[in-house]
Amino acid sequence: MDGEFVPNTALEFNKIKEIAQNCKTHQMDIHLMVSDVFKYYQMYKELNAILTFHYEAFKDKETEIKKLIELAKKDHVKLGLAINPDTEIKVLYPYLKNLDLVLIMSVFPGKGGQVFIETSYEKVRKIKQYITNHNLKTIIQIDGGVKKHNIKSCFDAGINLAVVGSYLVKNFSKETVDDLLS
Repeated sequence: MDGEFVPNTALEFNKIKEIAQNCKTHQMDIHLMVSDVFKYYQMYKELNAILTFHYEAFKDKETEIKKLIELAKKDHVKLGLAINPDTEIKVLYPYLKNLDLVLIMSVFPGKGGQVFIETSYEKVRKIKQYITNHNLKTIIQIDGGVKKHNIKSCFDAGINLAVVGSYLVKNFSKETVDDLLS
């Protein structure tokens, strides 16, 4: 979070770099809620992570997204696109074959602890169907308002990964993690 795309800021680059250097056995996804996509792409491209940018951050969407995809291919960087709750899922279809991950925001970005937006399930089902029908390997992730009572429904709809940030922070214990995994 850069304080522009959303009003908040998050971890600084050096802290994320340190985490990436200590997390070589797992695939990292860095969700960049930023306005200047290409500036942050250049900063983060060496971290061996999936870099996920918001569709809404691109001004000239088609041209800039294609440019980012070309850069990522050239640099061997894994790439993701996120969409906000009020963005139609079909905007991602032209890019899916070149994406490693799609992120469905189930809340409006920038603030933790929000309530899950129920229409997110249908977005997940639609993107899952498209990915399946086109024999793609794109990972589907959901972020926002995911808790114990709705995580199973998210997986049933077709996600591969769920971000459960605020829920874990507020309820951190082995039991909470076990409940989410059961």
